[in-house]
Amino acid sequence: MMFCPQCQQEYRGGYTECYHCHIPLPGGGVQLYNFDELRRSVALLEELGKEVGTVNDRPPGWRNSLIQAGKRCLARVLLWRTRPLREFSIWASRALAEIVEALDHLTRNMAALDHLSTNMLSLEERLVQAEMRSAARADSMGQRLEYLHELVKLLNSLQPTANLEVPAGRWERDWDQQIREDPRSDIDTGSGYDRTAYLIGLFGTGRSYLTELLLYNIGERGKYVRDTIRLHPGPTPMIYSGHATMKYVSRAQYLPPVMGRILDAVKLGFADLIFLYRHPLDSLLTNWVWWRTYIRDHKMVKGISEVYKNTDGLCADLEHNFEEFKSFADGDPGFFVSLRGPRFLSFSEFVEETELHRQSARLALRLEDFMADPFQEFCKISEIIIGDRDLSPVPLTPPRTKPYGYLAVKEKVPRFRKFIDELDRETKQRIEKIGYNCGSVG
Repeated sequence: MMFCPQCQQEYRGGYTECYHCHIPLPGGGVQLYNFDELRRSVALLEELGKEVGTVNDRPPGWRNSLIQAGKRCLARVLLWRTRPLREFSIWASRALAEIVEALDHLTRNMAALDHLSTNMLSLEERLVQAEMRSAARADSMGQRLEYLHELVKLLNSLQPTANLEVPAGRWERDWDQQIREDPRSDIDTGSGYDRTAYLIGLFGTGRSYLTELLLYNIGERGKYVRDTIRLHPGPTPMIYSGHATMKYVSRAQYLPPVMGRILDAVKLGFADLIFLYRHPLDSLLTNWVWWRTYIRDHKMVKGISEVYKNTDGLCADLEHNFEEFKSFADGDPGFFVSLRGPRFLSFSEFVEETELHRQSARLALRLEDFMADPFQEFCKISEIIIGDRDLSPVPLTPPRTKPYGYLAVKEKVPRFRKFIDELDRETKQRIEKIGYNCGSVG
């Protein structure tokens, strides 16, 4: 173990910053990476490459028509200049796509190697345990032989008329007592890591926060945490974290067939499913800000606080762009017209997916409970992942987001309040079933 030079907290080698105080750490270098984001960046690069040498649109009118004609003439004159740029962007995007596939292939191979090394370690442990049990039985048999030898000597030394009684079952009781007292005979034959764990959360529910907690606070098994989803035909020590849907196809989330395979593994008994969720209206605001920032500025943010300094800024932007927000909440494909692929979940679909996940998960956790007592909630996860072990209380950093932030927005933006009031009855009932309500803190 090493210690952070700022806060003196323990950390394992290989990480770039301290989880507690977020300063750079010496010797860091290993970080989880989401290949889905890299793939989206490659796709964005390809789209931008197609714009090289093209003429932007202008409003209709004879002046703009003349300007557009001049631009097209200039574009033809500069064709010798733009053609190499277009070819360069095409080959650059292809090269990046090959790099992504190579890295993904390397990650799968590394996971396979980790699984193989784990099986080898488990086999070695079981061989050692078998040898220890054999040694314990051999010692016990030796003691029984010594007891018989002493008994024979005693019988030979006695007179023929002597009456020697040996209590029934004496040898068996002595042997059983020796086995109970020998610590080598009390060995757990299982490694405790033979169940694949899946941490699932819908987009915008705080899954990345919980992934970091697992990475830093579950000891040796932290090396098996992966910020992706992989399927296996049997149990593994891997811990996968990702976004996935059960019913609807959605952008930035694994498809329902993948989730179906995970549920099959859970039913067969060699995998565990942990689901993290938060108030759907908080997720709705977070997702709207995230996607509009990504589409408009080609930038990925970690939360609303990276875009707005305070709630007033968010409320002002929401009031000014409420029709855009309503389009996103309704699942309008037009919101994502500039991007390839499917649309994101509508708000009603998001709530339904949350309800389905809660019904299927072995453990369902609310992000708001981590804001109140992160250690107590984390113990529930560790009991599943590393077994029933006593964890010494450690200071765990709660999520940075504020609970039930939608309430402040509801008070300041009348149209957002009207949007909540006009939600259909089925959606409101589902929100209540998952432990929240639309009017106050749930």
